[in-house]
Amino acid sequence: MIAGIRLPDWAGTRRLPVRLVLLMTLALFPLGVISLIQTGSVIAEARALNRASLMERTIAAGADQRDLIQHALGAAQGLGHGVGAVSQADCDAMLTAFVADHPSFVAAQYHGADGTAMCSSANASVLPAPGMDRMAIHVHAGADKDGARLILVNHPVDTGGAVSIAIPAALADTRLRATDEQDGLRIGIVNAQGALLAASHGPLEAGAYLPRDVATPDLLNQQGSTFDGIAINGNNRVFAVAPLISGQLVLVGSWPYDTGLGAAFGASALAPMILPVLMWFTGMGVAYFGLRRLVVRHIRALQAAMQRFAVGELRSGRLSLDNPPTELRQAERAFNRMVVLLARAEAQQEQDLRDKEVLLKEVHHRVKNNLQLIGSIINMQTRQTDNSEAQRMLRSLAIRVRGLAAMHRTVSDEPQTGTVDAAELVRTLVSDITGMSDATELAVETALDPVMLLPDQAVPLSMLVAETMTNAIKYCGTGPDGTVRITVKLRRDSGKTVTYSVSNTTDDCGDSDNSTAKGDGLGSRLIRAFQQQLGGQANTVAEAGTFTYEIAFFQRDFEAPAQPNAELRGTAAS
Repeated sequence: MIAGIRLPDWAGTRRLPVRLVLLMTLALFPLGVISLIQTGSVIAEARALNRASLMERTIAAGADQRDLIQHALGAAQGLGHGVGAVSQADCDAMLTAFVADHPSFVAAQYHGADGTAMCSSANASVLPAPGMDRMAIHVHAGADKDGARLILVNHPVDTGGAVSIAIPAALADTRLRATDEQDGLRIGIVNAQGALLAASHGPLEAGAYLPRDVATPDLLNQQGSTFDGIAINGNNRVFAVAPLISGQLVLVGSWPYDTGLGAAFGASALAPMILPVLMWFTGMGVAYFGLRRLVVRHIRALQAAMQRFAVGELRSGRLSLDNPPTELRQAERAFNRMVVLLARAEAQQEQDLRDKEVLLKEVHHRVKNNLQLIGSIINMQTRQTDNSEAQRMLRSLAIRVRGLAAMHRTVSDEPQTGTVDAAELVRTLVSDITGMSDATELAVETALDPVMLLPDQAVPLSMLVAETMTNAIKYCGTGPDGTVRITVKLRRDSGKTVTYSVSNTTDDCGDSDNSTAKGDGLGSRLIRAFQQQLGGQANTVAEAGTFTYEIAFFQRDFEAPAQPNAELRGTAAS
């Protein structure tokens, strides 16, 4: 959800530049629509103006032709009032003089009601008399004695018949051509019967002047209109139909669709429509690359610095952004200050941890020394005592004290003070207890797996090892193979189950229980208390020539220190 708009949850849209581009697209969409509407309106106005321009130029191009033909009609009407009242000779002289005085006309002739030539100018024998309409103004194309095209203007006479005046079609063509030398404008004159009387570029190119899909006689009904169409030669053109002589002649002007006026209708009309698209691309480019330059690259640098700091590669305020905005500059300074403060706090924490470890090691070392001192005092007392029972009790007490001392010594020697290597602890206890015994032929074997225990399990295990080793040495005898042997094992089974066992050879060949684990003495009570503290299940096995004590317990993780076992508290009190 961005600014109240929920974008599609595609992988690509999660990137900040992509989301900005989408939002910019939504923001610019109304402007693009307005621009397209306005562009369409401008194009429509341009079309109307250009069509009006085409119509205006077409009308202007036919102005001379209109004057020439109207002059001919007026002259024919005037001659018609005189030719019927004179003799043929006078009529011929009148028409010859008229043609001589008007260079734009090449011949004049008077036809009677039956179409017979009554009189004519000197060169009027080429004028076609039959089939001429004598009842209205008539424009007709013929050929003179040289094969040139003629435009015949006929006007009826009151007494019957008609006066015809011939105009060279080449003259009309020349006057039309002089008006369309630029922009590809082509103009033709068409009569009511659909005949092309004059053309700016001659009748042979009439295919470029006249529309293909509009019948030529029907052009008289299109007067005053403009339209797009296809010329007879297949080219796209714009046509304008202007009246020349009402009901008799029209001017047809046409312009190429793709040049001049047609540019407003053709490909160039797309230019205004391209503007909104270019505006969108420009806006998107500026937004995308501007955002990358001003924001994204700085955010990535900050992200990289945070990752380096997380893995321990950055320990001081070393983030340096390349010319960031003010807001990101402030973020850079805040990050550098945070790094400095966290580095100092981490350094202080590490120093405190080292001090704590040193202190713990010192505590364990001093406790070990004190316990060893107590053990030495007990040994001195044992040597000064003559009572054998007292010596036995003092030796047992010394062994227990050395068991505690061994645990503290192991902890002080470990790199980490939070755990104890049980294998090393058992190995040390076995060596110390064996060295304190009087058995010279005793062989001790060990098979110890490395197991790391917390102190709340290491202490009862050390005391349990001391008690069971003392019993094993006390009751150890010669085995079936003739050896005196004690075997100590410590293994870690599947999961976190740890098994400790001690086996000793015995003198009998049958089952024998030479342990005090099930008795009521102090040693038995201590063993049961240590078993409960470890949370394990103990088992004893007496076979021929061998006695084994075994306990399996679960290796615990760190937890709050357990309260001393009730039986152990009672034993200590007693």
